Amino acid sequence: MFADRPAGAGRWSPLAFSARPVAGIAAGALLLPCPAEAATSILFDVTARVSPGCLVDGLGASGNAGRIGTLDFGTVSTFSTQRRTATTTTGQAIRLRCTPGVNLVMTIDGGAHAVSGQRNLQRNGTTMARIPYALCRDAACTLPIVAGTGYAPGVTSANSEDVRLPIYAALTPSGTMPPGTYTDTLTVTLTW
Repeated sequence: MFADRPAGAGRWSPLAFSARPVAGIAAGALLLPCPAEAATSILFDVTARVSPGCLVDGLGASGNAGRIGTLDFGTVSTFSTQRRTATTTTGQAIRLRCTPGVNLVMTIDGGAHAVSGQRNLQRNGTTMARIPYALCRDAACTLPIVAGTGYAPGVTSANSEDVRLPIYAALTPSGTMPPGTYTDTLTVTLTW
């Protein structure tokens, strides 16, 4: 009965019992199909468009630029009939930067005291004391800025980093105006 056993049979050997099953498992694992590694490449586009435009430095959270300047005709005598001029070019309070060649258009309304398209300075809230004035694109005031009509100040590579909005004004007092402070407020709209 014991003769059929190989030599060393009946004795327990950790190597004899553990090596055979492990070797069998390892050999079986080699026979299992392995998943194939697959690599797939796909492409996608990344684009951006940069459009021409303008940047108004100093805009508040509301998007309003505040005041761009003041047209101040100075102090005149009640009896004066001498023509007076003013400009915003020296005191422009905002900085406008635009792409060279952009189509910038400036439109100015008739003001708070316009009558039939004529802009007026008005004394201390009374409608009876007004001084008519004109806005112009040039210092000689030969190129009027019509209320509600846009004009293009022109943006070139030479001025694109500091575009000025030249506004000139002229008035001729009647010589019979009562004393006081005469004011008006204009709204300037910039589009591009």
